[in-house]
Amino acid sequence: MNCHDALQQLDSARPDGSDWDAPELRDARRHLDNCHGCTTMMAQRHAWDRAFLETAANLAGAPPDGLETKIHASLRSHAPGHQPDVTTIAPEPTSQRNTRHQWLKGLVALVLLIGIGLAWQSRLAETESLTVEQLRNWPDARQFESVDDFEALAALPEWIESQGGPPVPAGWDPAWMRRPARGWPSRNTIAVTAFRVPLARKDSVSGLLLAVPIHDVAQVPTAHHATGSRPRYSRSGRFSTTAWTDNASGTVFVCLVAPGQFERLRRALVPRPV
Repeated sequence: MNCHDALQQLDSARPDGSDWDAPELRDARRHLDNCHGCTTMMAQRHAWDRAFLETAANLAGAPPDGLETKIHASLRSHAPGHQPDVTTIAPEPTSQRNTRHQWLKGLVALVLLIGIGLAWQSRLAETESLTVEQLRNWPDARQFESVDDFEALAALPEWIESQGGPPVPAGWDPAWMRRPARGWPSRNTIAVTAFRVPLARKDSVSGLLLAVPIHDVAQVPTAHHATGSRPRYSRSGRFSTTAWTDNASGTVFVCLVAPGQFERLRRALVPRPV
């Protein structure tokens, strides 16, 4: 079972973990025991679930220290007809003051729930699996004009290199990669690198290469090498794209070249007889 399927099955379990011993979760739990990345992700998800449940169950409790005072001050400063110079304030009846405190407690709880919900939604958006179709069309969404649009490439966030840099496909010379590598927005595990593959007579083929961890892709390509992958145009027609899976490095690669250049790249990647 791969990471994506295991996380999907475990997401269907109850937040309190009471049904983790169910037979249908056995394979997913076995995968979790052997995958550090999935274990970390599930621990984060359980922490969010517990925080959400505890906040929702404690609506009648007192708000955090100092928060009620700040909300009081904010409401007074933004109230219509606020007069900061007024020095005499009539005391509120006890029943009205208690009602107001209850209302403020409910408001604080609502604000906390909204904040947790927005953070949860943002985290889900970041961890949601990408599709190969999204990866093929990403330059169109980022307004790339061509594979040599280095201005658009430089606008991407910086790739934080770890373990010697982003993966390189099998059979590719690391010297073909142009540095520095860039990153996918909000996905610090995905690297975007420009490359240039030399050809005969001082000619070359330029392009862009995405290196995406397998667990970030919803359905990985069946091809296992660039030469065995069938090219397809991106949505705009400005790029010829190929995608393949490198199981050895646990990476899905997506290559983009100018239209008509893939066959030249494929010939350059085919090993020549010695």
